[in-house]
Amino acid sequence: MSMLGLHLHDAALTAARDGEPRGDAAPSIVHADAADPARLGLPAAAAARRTPHRVSHGHWGALCSGDEAAALAALPIVRAELRRRIAPLLAPGDALRIAVPAPFDAAALGWVLAACRAESLPVAGFHDAAALAVAALGLEGTVLAPSISLSHIAVTRVQVADGEARRRAARVARDTGLLQAQQRWLELVAEAMVLRSRFDPLHEAASEQRLYDLLPAAAARAALEGSATLELPTGNGSSAVTLSRDQFAAAARPLARGLVALVESLRPDGQPVSVLLADSALRVPGIVEALAASPGLRLVAMDDPLVARAASLQAIGGEADAGQGDAAGAVRLHRGAALGAPIAAPRIVEVEGGPARAAPTHVLWRGEAVPLAMGAALEVGRAPAPGGIRLDEGLAGVSRLHCSLRRGPDGVQVIDHATHGTWLNGHRIAGRARLAAGDRLRIGDPRVELAFIAVGTGGGADTGAA
Repeated sequence: MSMLGLHLHDAALTAARDGEPRGDAAPSIVHADAADPARLGLPAAAAARRTPHRVSHGHWGALCSGDEAAALAALPIVRAELRRRIAPLLAPGDALRIAVPAPFDAAALGWVLAACRAESLPVAGFHDAAALAVAALGLEGTVLAPSISLSHIAVTRVQVADGEARRRAARVARDTGLLQAQQRWLELVAEAMVLRSRFDPLHEAASEQRLYDLLPAAAARAALEGSATLELPTGNGSSAVTLSRDQFAAAARPLARGLVALVESLRPDGQPVSVLLADSALRVPGIVEALAASPGLRLVAMDDPLVARAASLQAIGGEADAGQGDAAGAVRLHRGAALGAPIAAPRIVEVEGGPARAAPTHVLWRGEAVPLAMGAALEVGRAPAPGGIRLDEGLAGVSRLHCSLRRGPDGVQVIDHATHGTWLNGHRIAGRARLAAGDRLRIGDPRVELAFIAVGTGGGADTGAA
């Protein structure tokens, strides 16, 4: 039996048969106008800005939302995309093995299975995408695998032991994603063109679509080469602007910071770990630099089709953990992937530029720089230990011991002790997180902010802010 592997990653839906890529890897932006059945489910990125009301980019995310009404509404579009893009790749006798990222929980997999069965797609199993990738590369130890989707980001922690790569934990942030970054880039380029030539590419749908089409390649070029030039035709000729990697990265900072926060929340305390990034993530300016700012992270790259290739190879399968569907026709979810001969070689990512952001030496509180002593804990809350940061009694959402700051040889960590939560750069931390100069902690309502700085030997302060 031949296997068709499918990676359900909406930023680049990818398929492979017997280890070889099949079809295209276009994002899941498809025609969604039921009144136009001839195009329903076909790729529609080229119409996303011209006719946004006829295009869907959130149908896979709707299956993962936990909202039954949203999932039901998205199901016809999911079925149409599977029918248009995946069914033609299946040969007689093929089975479909589906690799799923962290946001696809049991309920979401139930919807996926229902859509596949409605289109007569023979699903042989669901597999954790991160575990498949780690096994396919032959990585060892603890690996953190980020995933940048159209509307959310996620990180999965995979542990390699006893001949298996297994998913141990995952975190998902649904408040940012690739589409949000692209929107910021769109606005960045439009503002630069208005300032340079008074041409506004967002003044009508056709020019906005042309600019939207240029953005992915321009951002990737800036990430690789340091800058990119975008040029659009105008009524009087053309308008061109050149933007730096730093400008693209600044516009996508919420995405990068959110990804770093998820990585730090899953990182084992004090342990160096590998972070596995798809090439598409490396093409987002600022991602590599943001991750490289955390000491002890080794960045490893993989080709985007790797997960689908691994899913198509029977030797990669691990033990089943749970079933989806009725008892008679259950389809298993495999959170582990058996180790075998690697099907690709990992690539170490070298980071250009200046040094990584420094670990903080002080925390700014009410105009004073409070030192973070080596080996000591600085408590924060309504009733901290002597020498800690005491917050006002009238603040809502603040615990007596809310969090503590610990500085050690490997840097500074914040440990959350509160049921109300502690927020790092806009994202709630899970247990603990590593800090860098320029980071900000938010506590309570109305919120209290703590800012972190690194004071050098020469007496100057480096906030680390971009």
